[in-house]
Amino acid sequence: MSSVYDKAIKLLKIRPHHSGELTKKLLMRGFSREEVEGVIQKLQEENLIDNDRFVQLYLDELLRNKTYGFYGLKSKLMQRGIASNEAEAALKANLTFELELELAKKVLNKSGNLPKPKIAQRLSSKGFRNDVIRTILQDFC
Repeated sequence: MSSVYDKAIKLLKIRPHHSGELTKKLLMRGFSREEVEGVIQKLQEENLIDNDRFVQLYLDELLRNKTYGFYGLKSKLMQRGIASNEAEAALKANLTFELELELAKKVLNKSGNLPKPKIAQRLSSKGFRNDVIRTILQDFC
C-alpha cells in the first residue's frame, strides 16, 4: 500500500486531482482496486484530496481561460474524473446564462465574418446551449 500511497503523493505534488481521476491513474499503473480505494480514502481523511474544492478550482480556471459553453465545460470536467451529476451541479451553481452568453460573444468575436450557420456550428461544437446560440444569432449577428 505504501508504494500506491507514494505514487499518489507524487501525482498530487504535480497538481491537485479529483479522486476519480487519481483512481483511474493509479489503476492504469497496475495497482489493485482495493489498494487504490484504501489510499484514496486515506488521502481524503488527510485532506490531501478534496473533490469539491478541486471541482471549483478547475471550473474557475476553465471559465477564466477557455471559451466553452455548458456542455463543453461539463465534458472537460468529466475528463478529469468528475461524475456527470457533480459536474452539472457545479455548472448550475457557477455558470449563469449571462456568463455563458459572454463566453459565446468571445467566440463570436474570434470568428470574424462567418455566416450564421457556421457561427451556430462553431458555438455548438464548443458546447453552448441552444438558447445561448439562438440569442447570439438573433441579437449579435
